[in-house]
Amino acid sequence: MSEEFKEGKKAKEKGKPMSKRKKIIVALSSTLAVLLVALVATAYMYVNAKLNLINRPEDLPTIAPEDEYFETDDPNGNGFEVMDPDDVEWPDDAKVIRDKNVINIMLIGQDRRPGEKRARSDSMMIATINKKTNTVSVTSLMRDMYVQIPGYSDNRINVSYAYGGMKLLNETIERNFLIPIDGNIEVDFDGFKEVVDILGGIDIQVNAKEAKHLRSQGFSYVTEGTVHMDGKLALAYSRIRKIGHADYERTERQRRVVTAAFNKAKDLSYSEIISLVNVALPLVTTDLSNTQILSLAYTIFRMDVDNINTYRIPVDGAFKEASIRKMSVLVPDLYKNRQALKEYIYGEE
Repeated sequence: MSEEFKEGKKAKEKGKPMSKRKKIIVALSSTLAVLLVALVATAYMYVNAKLNLINRPEDLPTIAPEDEYFETDDPNGNGFEVMDPDDVEWPDDAKVIRDKNVINIMLIGQDRRPGEKRARSDSMMIATINKKTNTVSVTSLMRDMYVQIPGYSDNRINVSYAYGGMKLLNETIERNFLIPIDGNIEVDFDGFKEVVDILGGIDIQVNAKEAKHLRSQGFSYVTEGTVHMDGKLALAYSRIRKIGHADYERTERQRRVVTAAFNKAKDLSYSEIISLVNVALPLVTTDLSNTQILSLAYTIFRMDVDNINTYRIPVDGAFKEASIRKMSVLVPDLYKNRQALKEYIYGEE
């Protein structure tokens, strides 16, 4: 309350008339206060209306443990060491790392086909906002990692999403890697393509083998070097798996695309951001509340991040390829990979 308003109130209580100047100041102060409240309320309602365009996870039934399945792809061992599931040793349970200055958001690329409600997670990345170090990092989790799935038999990590959605995937990550997940953001293939198109495309450096493969997929104009990609091409590039070092390079491509999209988005004008929001938000599914989304956006804005650090789990030298239940899998050394994640995410060795 302004001093003039207080004085005016006191004068009125004492029966003293206010001067014309003070009356004008009081009226202006009151009007400005009402306008400010109205402006804040309007902005809040506008932002919430936009955020309400986002999809929320459907309450889909989970797969019962007795109905679990194993996607076999390796009838002849594929040249890998054949292991019995009982021979895989896991480290003793340890304490989950929790830090209020570190926020971990799971980015899920949904491999959902027409008519399917939920399928395996085709892409899994942990996006980390570290307020202590003012950094943002993205860590890919390779989908063929053989891990412990709470309540089920050990299996590939991406099946946990098909069994029990975001909740079970988060529990699986916490159980194996001691990293808590604070929220999830999911997009399917169609949504991914549209978001890239809204951004006006992204520029990606393509090598000769990648270019040749993309040309064989119908993108005849692609050549080695920097390629401007629309959503359709960016998706095809992100899903390349049969050249290079299989899923190792595939996850690296996905991180390049995410980084390029982030760099493009942070340079958008206000009007371009509004256009992006209007089209992109209905393509996204998240379990984050509107308040949490706004808080994350504000945190990243304040950090003024220029670059994203990117990593991959399992790390080199900390896993072995094996054939388990006729599945080609990567059996991670959880101790070494937990240590690597602790360094990547928390900046601690």
